[in-house]
Amino acid sequence: MPEPDKQELITLFEYARPRIIKSMELRHCPHSGFYNAVDERCTFCHQGMECQWMNRNDNLVALEHKTVEELRQQLLMAVEFVDASLTPHHLSRRKCECDNCLWLRRVEKALAKFK
Repeated sequence: MPEPDKQELITLFEYARPRIIKSMELRHCPHSGFYNAVDERCTFCHQGMECQWMNRNDNLVALEHKTVEELRQQLLMAVEFVDASLTPHHLSRRKCECDNCLWLRRVEKALAKFK
């Protein structure tokens, strides 16, 4: 089996990054969204998962140096985040044409190639 094209996975982060950062409340964050594992405020913060994800995948991180498996795992986390933020009318997602649902289908299709 040929080595999968990582660039296809990397381009999917372009939608997830701003979507996740936009949902975060950083006004009172002492670290401006940079997760600090030794700070109790981060450990118990309700946005801990989002901060950790952003710190591993923001624009400053060279995603091309990650393995396909690492990219796949990080995309799965982003899928969970986007999926959890959908309203109930998205239950028939296959028919929905909103940006979130279109992206979720693109990720699903891309990840199916890398199994």
